[in-house]
Amino acid sequence: MTKIDRLSRRRFIRSTALLSSIFLPGVGRIQAIPAHIQNSRDYEGRLCFNENPLGPAPLAQTAIEETASMAHRYPDYFSTELESTIAGIHGVDADMICVGAGATEVIRLIADAFLNPGDELITATPTYFQMSYDATTNGASTVHIPVDENFVIDLDLVLAAITENTKIISLVNPNNPLATIIHKDDMNAFMNAIPEGVIVVVDEAYHHYVQSEDYESCIQYVQAGLPVIVLRTFSKAYGLAGARIGYSIASQELTDQIDSTQLFGTVSRMSQAAALAAIDDTSHLESSVNLNTMAKIVLANGFASLGLSYIPSESNFMMVDVGIEAAPIRASLANMGYLVRTGWDMPNYLRVSTGTMTEINGFLDALESLLVVGVSGNTEIPQQFALQSISPNPFNARCRIDLSIAEPGQTKLTVYDLLGRNIKSLLNSSLKPGRHEFFWNGKDSFGNPVASGVYYLVLLQGELAATQRITLLK
Repeated sequence: MTKIDRLSRRRFIRSTALLSSIFLPGVGRIQAIPAHIQNSRDYEGRLCFNENPLGPAPLAQTAIEETASMAHRYPDYFSTELESTIAGIHGVDADMICVGAGATEVIRLIADAFLNPGDELITATPTYFQMSYDATTNGASTVHIPVDENFVIDLDLVLAAITENTKIISLVNPNNPLATIIHKDDMNAFMNAIPEGVIVVVDEAYHHYVQSEDYESCIQYVQAGLPVIVLRTFSKAYGLAGARIGYSIASQELTDQIDSTQLFGTVSRMSQAAALAAIDDTSHLESSVNLNTMAKIVLANGFASLGLSYIPSESNFMMVDVGIEAAPIRASLANMGYLVRTGWDMPNYLRVSTGTMTEINGFLDALESLLVVGVSGNTEIPQQFALQSISPNPFNARCRIDLSIAEPGQTKLTVYDLLGRNIKSLLNSSLKPGRHEFFWNGKDSFGNPVASGVYYLVLLQGELAATQRITLLK
């Protein structure tokens, strides 16, 4: 690879004197690490999950420790105090809030409440996958609308895709993995054009990080009585990803349907206490947002000094175009201690989460070294996470399923029928990066032959998902 003939990233950053002059309220200089976290180096360089590098709010951490002595007692089964507190923040009634074990549980509850076989979900691509996955498991189909040339969700195309079968429109704003936002005026026109019988779900997991005045939360549409469900989480800006706390905001009627199938007591006593304390720890929230803002400035300057284009971010991660296939770059960065993400049918892009200044500078130095001297080591790791092929398809007695895994991790491969029922688990274990093959003999988990028809193969690993149709003919 040709050596990059430009001012080095390190000298570029130093020439701005940026790192020596910025002070963050509640944190100190931006090189500061979260001193209240024990063993903070255990996850240094993990820039792949959009976690908060400052860790949990100190008040939340104290609340967890103090509440641990009550771990032998069941929690408030319905998170009553937490729901009431959240409702007060957003200016709605408590019966318009449903708290769950992370936004993950709440998304599943929404899919279970409103999606059935024959229904349609409309969502963007690329975007966060879970609502689409849960639609499939409920027998519904998903219509994927590509983002526009500016990597923004195209609301006009979403509206044009609505049919009589459309039940939910799922939007992620800011979007993941693109970190772009929908302009508030476009969102307002869109909400006013939604036909009766269609619910709009807006995932605002990264709401606190947005700096643009062109953005507004969609909670206002809930308050106005529109069929809108807003999702929020304590995983990101509040630093409680491991505590698993998320919630929805919707009308009482929609909320009653959402929580109608929720198992009681899914949010632990410690998690409820942590969330309540985190709400009060405004200094930590401010510090988290400030650190994220500065980390994005350093990343943007670093990318510019390397001559790399990137997507301007309104979240706590950035997408950068490295100009070549990104998967080998990602693998080499992992060997150097920096975990980032690739995928989403964007082969030249890396997604990097913001971290501490030490992590961000280390990542940029590592990236620069790879672009200057070239990628070394094993470059045969697959370019993407994917279900590569199914053969034969249609099949009669047995089919072979070829898949590729770009990163090590717990991986699931499951067969579902059109009603969303789990027919057969073909894989539920940790896989190493590489290509793998599996076989399905057309039988269910009990060894009974299944009927001829169309089935879905669903491949899951962390935030990544892939689905393909498979047809059995006898």
